[in-house]
Amino acid sequence: MILQPQSTIYVLGFLEGGNCWADIREFNPFQIKRSAGVGVRVFLPMIGLLGVDWGYGFDDSKNGGSQFHFVIGQQF
Repeated sequence: MILQPQSTIYVLGFLEGGNCWADIREFNPFQIKRSAGVGVRVFLPMIGLLGVDWGYGFDDSKNGGSQFHFVIGQQF
């Protein structure tokens, strides 16, 4: 069975903000892209770390709105 007593389940929530600028003179800390979301991670001894995240970008851009992300394996 995959879900053994050694399996661990994590639930997480996150708030993020960030941006990038081509030149330091363009830097403006008030132009940060914002997002928030929730996720679940399951560590299975046979397989490793599996997870799914749902995030929502608050800013109007081509990458804003609702997005799902899947995670397989350990992250750095």
